[in-house]
Amino acid sequence: MLDRSLVEREYGFLKDVIFLNASSVIMPPMRVQNAYNNFMADYVRAFGAGVVPKGWDIVNEARGRLASLLNCHAHEIAFTKNTAEGLSIAAASIEVAPGDNAVVCDQEHEANLFPWMNQRRRGLELRVVRTQNGEVNIAALLARCDERTKALAISSAQFTTGHSVDLRALGAECRARNIIFVVDGVQSVGRLKLDVRECNIDYLAAGGHKGLLGTLGAGFVYCSDRIVSDLIPPYASYQSVINYVPPPALTTQFDYLEWHPNARRLEAGSPNFNGVLAISRGVELILELGIDNIESTIRTLEAEFRSLLADVPLKVVEPTDPERRSGIVCVYYPKGAEAEVQAVLRNHKIFCSMQAGYLRFCIEFYNTSEQMKIAASALQEISRLRSAA
Repeated sequence: MLDRSLVEREYGFLKDVIFLNASSVIMPPMRVQNAYNNFMADYVRAFGAGVVPKGWDIVNEARGRLASLLNCHAHEIAFTKNTAEGLSIAAASIEVAPGDNAVVCDQEHEANLFPWMNQRRRGLELRVVRTQNGEVNIAALLARCDERTKALAISSAQFTTGHSVDLRALGAECRARNIIFVVDGVQSVGRLKLDVRECNIDYLAAGGHKGLLGTLGAGFVYCSDRIVSDLIPPYASYQSVINYVPPPALTTQFDYLEWHPNARRLEAGSPNFNGVLAISRGVELILELGIDNIESTIRTLEAEFRSLLADVPLKVVEPTDPERRSGIVCVYYPKGAEAEVQAVLRNHKIFCSMQAGYLRFCIEFYNTSEQMKIAASALQEISRLRSAA
């Protein structure tokens, strides 16, 4: 059961605000806010002395916490700026020959589409599979795969619909066919249980500013030991290689780069230590609350919310299989009524995403049943707005 007293200590600052916008950006809990602010204060107080060694201690602690969350080894975790960079590294690092292909679906966020499009210049064929009523069809994805498929890339939950995909089923098929299974996990990691080993995920990327309870500008990748030695990163620095000798000796071998044998080869340059610290403290809270408790709370609240919306005359996006829910609920509002919709949301102190014609509500563990009732009531008001179309 979720520790509501701990949630209140960390999120009491929200007061009567109904924050349902974690699919865009999270409100970091108090421990993250305090750690982030203190890092900069300590940095300035010490005039930068010792900040780099301290920073790497933060990185290593964060690797361990993420490894516990995802069920992997700490050395399989590397840090990036965001989801897009993490996925770009994967797309650019996989060896490609003319005639090789990668498979994606048409609902993918640009962060998981453009990196693969960009590899066309190396001869990669991109195969885009159409979704059916916004739902990802595993059979259709696999039907586009063949012996030249290098990677299949998919989001754990689609940002346009909230529909999740059966990662276990898809991962098992990719492993059987020796296809690198790449996952954009930003809408799920930290909110729903995601075991990379159970799902046979080879590579996963996520930013820290959503379910991980961190902030913008820092993210991570999981890269399995199974594939890491086959990846040649698109950029390098002394952090990503072994054959480096620091000044003044400078006896680095100039003939070749000896990459780290694990995910560290994907890191180049100093990471955003403060951003990684935010991720680390966010994951610390997730582990304390328990990812099973978090997921259970989110799924229960989503079921309550959808039940309350049953009588609201608006289009509510719903996966055919309830198992494919992700705690993200998309509701279409009357066309042309953006200003009126925003006014209703402000009146109820509701923060959510307004997309092209629909509202996206992302439920988190700090939300409550009472908030679901208020949000449903607001949507009932919105349903009475006249379409301006």
